[in-house]
Amino acid sequence: MTSLAFYVAVTTLGILSMGFQMLGSRLLSPHFGSSIDVWACLISTFLAAFSIGSMLGGWISNLPLEARRRGQNIGAVAAVVTLTITALWGRAILGGIEEAFPPGGLGVLLSCVALFFVPVTALSTFAPQCVQWLAARGTPPGKASGLVYGVSTLGNIAGVMLTTFVLISHFRVSTLLYLWLAVAVLCLAGLVRLLRQPQAS
Repeated sequence: MTSLAFYVAVTTLGILSMGFQMLGSRLLSPHFGSSIDVWACLISTFLAAFSIGSMLGGWISNLPLEARRRGQNIGAVAAVVTLTITALWGRAILGGIEEAFPPGGLGVLLSCVALFFVPVTALSTFAPQCVQWLAARGTPPGKASGLVYGVSTLGNIAGVMLTTFVLISHFRVSTLLYLWLAVAVLCLAGLVRLLRQPQAS
């Protein structure tokens, strides 16, 4: 049961991350369109967040126990708070940036960073910690890494397909942002609790 909960959480993180990118494109579209420039800024922001989040997560996973728990708390709270900001005030923030900057890449890039960088970075810190969790329970490190990132990538694919072809066509983007927030709260609460389970002797 613990293993099932673990892989469900890892899959859900993947769904949240890449599904959020598709929601982000819909959020940006009324203000900046959906040109290749917009997609370049959006994809680059997510890739930067994945990269930095993975490095931070690797660092957190090797901290002493209490410091590691603080890092997990900070990551979970940062993800939830910034997802809340995007859900509640995302359009207002985009409107302000659109008015403040002339048409072009700078306003789009700033919008992507303001709304998407921190929550995706925070979510990404948990993947290396999941690798560490598996490795600490006897799974060879290479296999643990392959399992976590393989399952997470399957979640990424599910997030893109589900969000694009099912959710966006049936629900408002604002409603889906609240759904993302609720699922993130449940997923992170469960994952943090799971990561803190004592290692079996």
